[in-house]
Amino acid sequence: MSELRQRRGSGEGSEDLSEPLLGGDSAGYGSAPMATDDDGDAPFDWLYWLLSLLASLGLCDRPSPRLTPTQRKRLDELAARVDVPYDSSDASHAASLTELWKLTFPNEAAPDSLKSPTWKTMGWQGVDPATDFRSGGLLSLHNLVWLAKHERSTYDALMQKTDGKRSEWEYPFAAAGVNVTHAMCDELQLRPKRRGGGGGNRVVPEGGAVHSPAPNTPAAVAFTHMLRKHTGVKDAFERVYAAWFQALDREWLDRGATYMEFGQVMDATRKKVRG
Repeated sequence: MSELRQRRGSGEGSEDLSEPLLGGDSAGYGSAPMATDDDGDAPFDWLYWLLSLLASLGLCDRPSPRLTPTQRKRLDELAARVDVPYDSSDASHAASLTELWKLTFPNEAAPDSLKSPTWKTMGWQGVDPATDFRSGGLLSLHNLVWLAKHERSTYDALMQKTDGKRSEWEYPFAAAGVNVTHAMCDELQLRPKRRGGGGGNRVVPEGGAVHSPAPNTPAAVAFTHMLRKHTGVKDAFERVYAAWFQALDREWLDRGATYMEFGQVMDATRKKVRG
């Protein structure tokens, strides 16, 4: 899949880390077709092409692509999850945290209060992870659970720091995972208030609610290609999450970074996503 470039260790056919994580302009950003209701290809959109050309010359802002109904629906579903805070009094939230415990510490019974010093070994700041979810919310917890369930080898390698020559002062795995979720929501423009301009593609469904504008940055537009009905990617956001986390770890190793340089490593990873 061209839109997502997985980062792997040097022993598994590593790719050039100068390439963007998402396809950016190379993923068809400047020539996105007009969408049709059945998510099929439509006639070439000359206006979109012209505006994209003018934008590449710095003469106007990048236009937002016309999203298919499936893309709109999936993008809105993601956006609705972005700013949901973790609530320890919510039984479903607590159940997700319990699941993370069981996946991470399978040989230890989960504490009734879900507070334990054992959490610190995973990379949480204290005995209660609920205090660390502020920037990533419930979505960051769901991302960690997904990674543990569906990309177990990646989860273990990142948590246990088994790849490469490690620093004596490593970044905390769990807290880094929360930061990855937060950064992804920014770079993929999943927070409506942070999307650019008023030229987005607004949709009014039967219920009358107005959808937020379509993304208009190269990385965010490339991500929408992963949300198409027939050619999209299952668990697209989560798979980008896994790739981003791996890229972050690889950048960390390449720099020989230490804890105080985590912000610089994250900024460098963001640049790779932007392309």
